[in-house]
This record gives sequence, structure tokens and C-alpha cells, in this order.
Amino acid sequence: MLRKLVSLKKISDGQELYHYTKCSGIQGILAGRAFRATRSDFLNDTNEMNYILSVVRDVIQETENPEWRRALFEQAVDTVRENRRRYYITAFSTEADSITLWAEFGEQTGYNAGFDSRELLARIEKARPVSYHGYVVYSAGEQRRILSDLLFRAIPEALGKNFEEIMERRMRNEGDVLFIRLCTSFRKALSVYALFFKQEEFSAEKEYRLAFREQEETEVLFREKDGFLLPYIWVDVTGGKKKFPIRSITVAPKNHVDLAREGMKLYVEKMGYDVDVQLSNIKLRY
Repeated sequence: MLRKLVSLKKISDGQELYHYTKCSGIQGILAGRAFRATRSDFLNDTNEMNYILSVVRDVIQETENPEWRRALFEQAVDTVRENRRRYYITAFSTEADSITLWAEFGEQTGYNAGFDSRELLARIEKARPVSYHGYVVYSAGEQRRILSDLLFRAIPEALGKNFEEIMERRMRNEGDVLFIRLCTSFRKALSVYALFFKQEEFSAEKEYRLAFREQEETEVLFREKDGFLLPYIWVDVTGGKKKFPIRSITVAPKNHVDLAREGMKLYVEKMGYDVDVQLSNIKLRY
């Protein structure tokens, strides 16, 4: 039921996905033919879960009945953190030369790698099923529309009732079964949408995310970052082949010394790739 309720906009065939990282990141990706996927609650934007809860509160305020609002807040909002599932995220962008992402991922020593989206996703799916993937939603109005439709129409329809019937039955003490199922389904959907909703201030990133749910057999690894340990998983991109579906590598704006480009060209050639290594078109004085 959850997969039917969560709807994310998917990338079109033929589009490219760009992965921004440091020089060592490019080396690790090409040598290991894999990406790291970081556990969602360790991502750079620490406000993501708090943010979606603020959107949910706005949506619930649409109900005029104060008792309904109170019940929904108690069951669908206050317990959402406790029910959050563990997902691991690999992030890309559809922006080929983003000054915002250069600043975040190594404007001095950064690179981005461009990939064929269809082939990349197909290869990943062969090794590890992608639980969800899609564009990050930045518009607050669109976020409210999605959650409002989910709470007031989609979930009640899946339960065979309309929203008003479910709430009225609950208020008349005629049984909480449907109400509990409504709230449970809503919380589960929120745990997914929380991964794909961000504040409008981040919209320049044009982010596209792949989310992998942790399973019992998932091997969780740890790496050091800024003095703490970061949990992650490896996402294999071999797909039974020896090479990545990589199309391009771009050098960061502040990394325009000849050696930055030439060294990377030599490296990808040694790894067996015929890939264009180009300089960013963004011109910075310092």
C-alpha cells in the first residue's frame, strides 16, 4: 500500500545525473565502481524531519474541527519520529555546473561526474533494489498539496471510506480501527516524503535522490567525517559490467590549474574510460 501512496517525479530517459564530490570521491567511485549511500539522519541538512513536520502541521490546520486536528496531531505527528524507518541516500543533481553544489562539495578540489540516468538506475537495481527515487520537491505549495491529497483523499479511499466518515466514526467512539490505519499509513508515507522534501532555499541544487531501505542483511559501514562516524552502505553500479555508465567529468571553478584537468584525464584513461574531462564554465576571480 505504501508504494502506491507515495508518488515521486522520476527522471526522463536520456537525461544525465551529476554527482558532485572531491577528487578522492571520484577516485573511489571509479576504482570501486560503487557509490556510498549515507543514512538519512546523517545527511548535511539536519532539519529535514523537522521541516516536513512543519508542512504537516499546516495541512492538518486545514481541518475546521478542532477535535479532529487534536486527534491527528497526537496520532499522525507526535509519533512520527518514533516510527521513522532507516533509509540510506545517494544524491545527484540534474544541474551540470552548479555554483551552489561546488561550494558545498569542494570548490577548491571538487569534480562532478555525469552519468546516463537510465543505465545508471538499471545497473543499481540489479545489485540492490532502490526503494524510492525521484526529484526533491522544494515548493512549499506543492508539498502541502501532496500531503493534503494523501491525508484527505488517497489514504481514506484506499481504506474504502472518505476522510469525514473515518473521523466521525472515531469521534462517536464507534471504533478506532480505520482511524489508526489512516494515521499509520500517513506516518509511513511521511517517513518517505521526509527524504524528498526540502526548503525552497535549497532549490538551486536540483537534487535527485535514490533511497535504499535498510534490511536485516544490509551491511552497514562507517567512515570518519569531521571527527564523527558516518554510517553508510555501498551501492554497486557494475550491473555485471566492468565500467561505469559515465559520460563526463567536470573540474570545479577554483580548480583550474592545468594539473587538475590533466591528472584526471590520465587517471580515467588508465581506468579504461574514454571520458571528456572539462573545466567548469563558471568564472571566479577568487
